[in-house]
Amino acid sequence: MSRWMAIAWLALVPALTVSGAEPEVVRVSDWRGPGDDVERPDYFHDLFRRLMVETAPRYGAVRVETVNDRFSQGRLLAELKAGRIDVTWTGTNIEREKQGHPIRIPIDMGLIGQRVPIIRATDAAAFAQVRSVQDLKRFTACQGAQWPDADVLAASGLPQVTNVYFDQLYAMLRAGRCDYFARGLAEVAGEFETYGGPDLMVFDKLVVAYPMPVYFYVAPNLDTLARRLEEGLRAMLASGELRRMLSTHPSTRGAFPLERFNDATIIRLPNPNLPPATPLSDPTLWLSVGRTGQGPS
Repeated sequence: MSRWMAIAWLALVPALTVSGAEPEVVRVSDWRGPGDDVERPDYFHDLFRRLMVETAPRYGAVRVETVNDRFSQGRLLAELKAGRIDVTWTGTNIEREKQGHPIRIPIDMGLIGQRVPIIRATDAAAFAQVRSVQDLKRFTACQGAQWPDADVLAASGLPQVTNVYFDQLYAMLRAGRCDYFARGLAEVAGEFETYGGPDLMVFDKLVVAYPMPVYFYVAPNLDTLARRLEEGLRAMLASGELRRMLSTHPSTRGAFPLERFNDATIIRLPNPNLPPATPLSDPTLWLSVGRTGQGPS
């Protein structure tokens, strides 16, 4: 992503302060985890800031402070529960929803759970033969330790090796310790610009899909902030702005148009760790790919 495009995007996000009262401070997590040290635009961080601006007339101005510690996903929720950060965003599961207040609107409209594999370019012919879960079991996934996706793959019997450090997953793929690193449709293009190379490829003829909503999580007892986020998100959904932001933001627009995945092989996996309150039946919250793909089944 070129620097001028990132600057152009940020210029669209208004300042977070308005004249009048001293703004409230809201502490958010750094969007990068251990081993991901690259500065680049981030959809989730920018979405949060936009929501704070658009809800300011009703709730007041805020000053967003980023907590720059690179927490693992397990530690991240512990920091939220302890009140050392106020807001984060992450994929959900039953245990995570016990540690913070989830705003049950998938902020990437489900695209994180629709994943294309990054593979070694020399393995393209082998992956072209994959048509089922059984076929995929011949390969070993690179997977982030403590990511809820690891439990999804394990439940379907898919082999995987894990690492907490993001950059090491690419190193492991290159070294042959694993065979594919499945990345969400809305993140893979920008990420590959940083970590890819001629030895790797995004194999977009295959999508591994499962319901994995990414939510904003709010620290316990911050009920007003939770209500503010939900109201703002519902307004963006109703106006179509949430989808428009996904399709135009520098870090997520590479997924669009989604129709380009119509002819991909879609392998659907169950997610046994979804909380019962997950809003799977609301079609307005989800995007899906594939000719028969209807929602996050």
